[in-house]
Amino acid sequence: MQPSETNRFGVRVEGDGTWTVFDVFTGWPADYVGRFLDGLDEGVADSLCAVVNALDKCRRKTLSGRTSHL
Repeated sequence: MQPSETNRFGVRVEGDGTWTVFDVFTGWPADYVGRFLDGLDEGVADSLCAVVNALDKCRRKTLSGRTSHL
């Protein structure tokens, strides 16, 4: 896996048994379309984690493409 392919988001189980999609760099819950991704069922958390990681990878590829032309 190349650095640009590193997953920014992961999932963790909370003390109350719910799941959170979180930013592995900050530890804070991920934000997707204005909602924090916490208080989730495990399957939903896994699915949303895949979505936000894919979106982040697209964003990073777009940004790296822009800066390489400067």
